Amino acid sequence: MRKTYKTSPVRAVAGPGTAEVGCGCTVCGVSDPYDPPDPVAAAVRLCTQLNALTWPPDEGRAGVRPSVEVTAAEIIGPDAAHHVIDREGLLGLDPLNASELATALAASTVFEPTGWQLVLPQPGRLGALAGPPELSAAAVEAGAAVVAATAGFAFVPSIVGRGVQWQVLRAARPRPAATWYEAERALSEAVLEIGRALSALDVSGGDRPRVRSLTLPRRYEPRRQTSLDKAFGLYEACRVALDDDGTAISSYEMITRRQHLQQLIGPAAELVCAVCSTPPGH
Repeated sequence: MRKTYKTSPVRAVAGPGTAEVGCGCTVCGVSDPYDPPDPVAAAVRLCTQLNALTWPPDEGRAGVRPSVEVTAAEIIGPDAAHHVIDREGLLGLDPLNASELATALAASTVFEPTGWQLVLPQPGRLGALAGPPELSAAAVEAGAAVVAATAGFAFVPSIVGRGVQWQVLRAARPRPAATWYEAERALSEAVLEIGRALSALDVSGGDRPRVRSLTLPRRYEPRRQTSLDKAFGLYEACRVALDDDGTAISSYEMITRRQHLQQLIGPAAELVCAVCSTPPGH
């Protein structure tokens, strides 16, 4: 379940031609524009930006790699800040203090020359994660991890206030994942099959969630953006729906609806991971 962060009740008096701002409390009655960081969205940005730094440049689209400072800014995006904790010194960073994201990116590209794999695990469904247990447990709790293809470490996000803190953990080489095309076909089949089952169940799931916009770096084929938009939107919808039993009024309806949603969120997560992790041309 996604955490909600509260702010202090503050009201700004609006002047002529301006709108009031506030925290959404009963004092000001105005919605807070602040949206807490999402660890899954942050992991998508980290994985894709790291791959853009790591994969060989494609002269047809982008012949020059961006600097780690520019890349770090793209990853941070709407969040207040991102920092990295490397307690075991796997990246050679200060094990006692948090490091800047740009510093960790520079070290990561030295240790990992091949690429990065996004994993969106759930209990009982670890995806490409191959351990060790500390990494698997932390990734399931966070809902996401970014694993180096060959270097033996991974990044796991956690939300700290309005920022993201990345923990560097030891990782086994990730298992082979589905290709972009395989994952797209699997999701299409799941939508057809499970969509009919959910319609037959006739239980609504509440309001449609607002999905964060995620933009792939130029190193990715343009067609992948469409796949990411579709898969991430469906993944977010299932994630929100699993926290709400909708209009189901019986235990049978609640259990059946939850089972269908779990069968759908898996293929959606696999397509998000495949879009972000599969090298161009695969």
